[in-house]
Amino acid sequence: MTLYTKPWYYTATHILLGYIAVWYPILIIVVLLYQFAQYGFDVRVFPLEGVIRKGNSLEYTLFKVAEYCLGYGIGYLSKKYMN
Repeated sequence: MTLYTKPWYYTATHILLGYIAVWYPILIIVVLLYQFAQYGFDVRVFPLEGVIRKGNSLEYTLFKVAEYCLGYGIGYLSKKYMN
């Protein structure tokens, strides 16, 4: 399995969006559509850099989705136990 490297701030963005999705569940649908559209078109989009790179894999897509899930889990636990 080969994972592409990406800047750290994209990982942070994925985790943050997952965290925010606890309060705005529509983000879950938007994120999944966006990630699997990238996979379907075989591209990786780096909007903060203004770059679209050819090549994507299911492993890479699932890794990004796992980052969102991590953020969602953190948000869920903080919402549940911090209120």
